[in-house]
Amino acid sequence: MRRATIRALLVLIILTQSACSGSTDAPGALGAQEQPKPLRYVAIGASETWGVGAGDQLREAWPQVFYREALPRHTAFVNLAVPGTTVAEALTQQLPYARELQPDLVTVWLNVNDIIAGVRPRKYEAGLYELVSTLVRDAGVRVLIANSPPLDRLPAYQACRPRYSGTLSCLAPFAPAPKELNTIVDAYNSIVSRVASRTGSVLVDLHTRALEARHEGTDLDLVSDDGFHPSTRGHRAIAQAFGAALKETPLPVE
Repeated sequence: MRRATIRALLVLIILTQSACSGSTDAPGALGAQEQPKPLRYVAIGASETWGVGAGDQLREAWPQVFYREALPRHTAFVNLAVPGTTVAEALTQQLPYARELQPDLVTVWLNVNDIIAGVRPRKYEAGLYELVSTLVRDAGVRVLIANSPPLDRLPAYQACRPRYSGTLSCLAPFAPAPKELNTIVDAYNSIVSRVASRTGSVLVDLHTRALEARHEGTDLDLVSDDGFHPSTRGHRAIAQAFGAALKETPLPVE
């Protein structure tokens, strides 16, 4: 069922491209300008990329905001994100569809589920490199890859700590002390930076942006009521971070 849906989306993208490309050979087309080739954008990720936490998931998920506000109007967009996805799962469940869609731009945000699952950094790095390098090698695609924001102040993480007195439930099977958690996040983010460098991809530094929000005292405003996923405001901030990263290395104009 999912493969059939992706194939249908691919056909729709091709038809859209054909409709937008125009032709100066048709009668009455003298002097008409050829329209730009539609850009193809694919999002790979987990629940955050799917839009969990946003007030209106269909319109306010960060890839939707990024698509509307940072990309050309002739862009075709497919969101392949599946909640709960790890890098290993994305390799088998999302990468094949992304390759079939032949995108020009792909966003990748996959780290927190691997951290929660206790995936060792070496295994995470191997999987992330395989994912991104395959996209770049096979399709010549521009990839924007995001790191992990700090997790130690998330209310859902605090719910896993001793002496928690709130109403949220612990979402993780393990709850390392804050210092240990920060060390794990730093290790994962170093991997994301290395993979971005090795593959020529663009790093989207959500970690630094979240620390800036913490310094301003607005970081918890970016978290939804579940204490874990981005709020509507958080989704917009993430979209802006991806948009700013894209501006630093803009896509070629055809």
